[in-house]
Amino acid sequence: MKNVAVMGGAFDPIHEDHITVARLCLQRGFCDEVWFMPSPDRWDKTLNASPDDRFAMLELVTSDEPRFILSDLEIQQGDFRGSYVFLMSLKEKFPNTDFRLLVGADSYGNIPHWRDPLHFYGTEYNGHLLLRDIGLIVFARNGYPKPDVAEHLAKGYAPLYWLGAEEGFVGKYSSTQIRKDLWRNRNEKPAGLDPKVYRYIIENDLYRA
Repeated sequence: MKNVAVMGGAFDPIHEDHITVARLCLQRGFCDEVWFMPSPDRWDKTLNASPDDRFAMLELVTSDEPRFILSDLEIQQGDFRGSYVFLMSLKEKFPNTDFRLLVGADSYGNIPHWRDPLHFYGTEYNGHLLLRDIGLIVFARNGYPKPDVAEHLAKGYAPLYWLGAEEGFVGKYSSTQIRKDLWRNRNEKPAGLDPKVYRYIIENDLYRA
């Protein structure tokens, strides 16, 4: 089976840490391909750029690596359904593919509380199902601990792979900070933003305060 790491998220905008994590996953043999899956507009989170613009910015920085696959499948899904529902739909659509979810250490501890946003006010948590059914590739985030892999596996969860300093990854950038930098000064490219993406942002008048 082909191993695919799914990197989902808003990518609002895409930055260098996203690309570094994806390249390291390939280099470490954690996957054969990385699929970038930008999310649709979400009722639970304010997104600043449209799905089309976020997709276009991703295209600018993923087209040079054939093992980076850019997909609009989650955008085309329409309603934002969360990671578990979407990943189950991928497994059904691509039965010969082993999907692994790329997630930051800041999100790892909250996964048991994840649920389908269409049932957000109910008790239909599905994060424990995701942990059971989908392997994880967890990357380091400042201020958050490395997951205890042995404890993770002892709970009957799917495999977990770690990307931290010892594997060559130290996260430095965030989309939130990049947007703040652009609001303060549009005449200077924020750290961590690819020049092609910066040019697209300016030309399309994105992230203006």
